[in-house]
Amino acid sequence: MSNPLPWLAALALVCAVAGGSVTHALNASLWLGVAVGLGLTIPAWAARFAPPSMPMFKGFDLERWAEFTALILLVVIAATMAVTGLFPVLALVDVPMRIESNLSMLLMAPVLYGTYIVLNRRGSTARASTISERLGVALSGPPLVLSLVMAVAVATGVVLAIDFVSLKVPASEFLAAKFTQRGIIPPLTLVLFFWGLLLLGNKAWGVSRERRLLGGVQHGSMLARAHEGALGESMEVDGFVEMMWRKSADFYVVPRYLNWAIPILGFIGTVLGISLAADGIQNIIGSGRGLSDLSGDLGEAIAPLGIAFDTTLIALSLSVVLTYMQIGLQRREANVLGAFESWVRNGASSSRRSSRSDDAKGPPGP
Repeated sequence: MSNPLPWLAALALVCAVAGGSVTHALNASLWLGVAVGLGLTIPAWAARFAPPSMPMFKGFDLERWAEFTALILLVVIAATMAVTGLFPVLALVDVPMRIESNLSMLLMAPVLYGTYIVLNRRGSTARASTISERLGVALSGPPLVLSLVMAVAVATGVVLAIDFVSLKVPASEFLAAKFTQRGIIPPLTLVLFFWGLLLLGNKAWGVSRERRLLGGVQHGSMLARAHEGALGESMEVDGFVEMMWRKSADFYVVPRYLNWAIPILGFIGTVLGISLAADGIQNIIGSGRGLSDLSGDLGEAIAPLGIAFDTTLIALSLSVVLTYMQIGLQRREANVLGAFESWVRNGASSSRRSSRSDDAKGPPGP
């Protein structure tokens, strides 16, 4: 970048706000978090103003450091939101919940996520030199760990929002109970759902970008750059096309796993709820008390059946949505790659026809 000072100032501001939000949520000093956030940017500032003779900062990559900083802060924010927001709502820890502090962290999480995605995309595009790397940039999704951490933050925010709405609107308590009073499985299901949603969303953006670039100036397309590299290395068209489709299919391994894991989580909740209810009923039967005294105990014994049915309902509903989005994205990407494959093969056919025509004419004269 030609002038990194505005960019470094923006990074310092984001880090300071993120650090302050974390310490505020933990009931620590706000300025301590601001200082820690600013401290993370010190190496970048030092590298910017260090004299060229200092070997310590030779080859220091400002954008890679910013990626690392954004990832670290996002992990800290997601963990803090889980401890101070999600766990108290689920009654897993005896800590008072603070909506306002979690709201500030929830606003900072997308900023850090977007910062990492943009910088990582720019860096990967600049560093991609081989055909495989260029196809990977064009057809792969966001980093898995980053998206998982962001999914934790988003799922926590959704659970907090549902709980907050239930406090203000009593009619929504029935819905809130399905997410906040059924154990840890519904929030885990939300985490997996938003993880898949983030992966598919970023992939959809990449497919749309390639489609737009291929329809205009193809030099900006990573698919076109990969094809240029294949031509430069005299790679067979079939080999290049096979590599392209394989890179496309590799991305969908994790989304397919999530579409399988989400219903399984629901079924685990079903088994858990039925098991707890069976244990409760067994204890009542073995108590030896009369039926007139068992009405209240029986209600408590069958209460875990709510876990059994609600977790399955949530999991299957989210799985249907995620599967539908994945199928739609795959069809859209297949159309883009199919058109690009036709263009590649037509170009190869034209090149072979031109070569045969030149051979028939003979070599050019002096």
